Amino acid sequence: MPPYKKQHFLPAAYLKYFSDDQTICNRKSWVYRFDGDIERRVPVDSQCFEDYFYSKEKAAEIEQYFNHSETIYCDFVDKVRAGIEPSRKHFGDLFLFMVDLSLRNAIHKNSIGQEELEAYQVRINFFYQVILLGRAPKDVSIAKIRDHIASHWRLEIFSAPRDFKFATSDNPSLFATCRQSINGRSQLQLILVPLDPSNLAVAFDKRFLSIPLAPLTGLDVQRINASQIINAESCIYGCQALSDNDKENVRNAFLTRPEAVSEVTPLGWRSYMNYIPPSFLSFVTINPPLF
Repeated sequence: MPPYKKQHFLPAAYLKYFSDDQTICNRKSWVYRFDGDIERRVPVDSQCFEDYFYSKEKAAEIEQYFNHSETIYCDFVDKVRAGIEPSRKHFGDLFLFMVDLSLRNAIHKNSIGQEELEAYQVRINFFYQVILLGRAPKDVSIAKIRDHIASHWRLEIFSAPRDFKFATSDNPSLFATCRQSINGRSQLQLILVPLDPSNLAVAFDKRFLSIPLAPLTGLDVQRINASQIINAESCIYGCQALSDNDKENVRNAFLTRPEAVSEVTPLGWRSYMNYIPPSFLSFVTINPPLF
């Protein structure tokens, strides 16, 4: 295979932490994959890629670009799994990776007649300028973006209770709002990403939500896993096989989930926001309105 031909839209560096052998997590690890029809045990490196998915001409550059952030991410998760408290800078890097997990995903339709790398860049610009900062599309400095995140966002890691495991999907970064849209627009308030079967990353806008460091419930884990099904493109992954009852529940969830369309066009990015009701997760509280 030519160098950098195999381009993952879900990093193997992410999926490896859902290995069915939690003592060994690498690209050659195996995970359980269920698409609502068939469950298979599959190698991590065989999942969520296409030949030259982002770019053929700039294959080496895109590999180097993603490898940098993936290395930082793995360092963070390895610290969490070892019981080492990451630094606040590492939390900032994790926030950026959580965002990028969504922006680089294959769930977005590319309708601009260019390589996926260009469509990905459109999503990056739109996210930070419009979705995060709430401004009209224009150039915004990295410094302003980082200041906004540091001032208004917080990120915490939560652990699953004993006997419960987080699942993940081929589109694991869930962008959500806990308030109904106003004039057709929804404010991004919450980002959820399972890091491994035991740990969940929760980023939230402190202006709108309060999330105390309280233990998660088993129902929280079940609902977060259900959200992964809704957010998925075609499948979910886990560190263990599903029971027959769980397979039936996942199958029904795939069949009944609402249609969500994300598309990059010459006019910009038509995105969507998941709505999570205030009572859906026990650890989320909506702050009083700011107006």
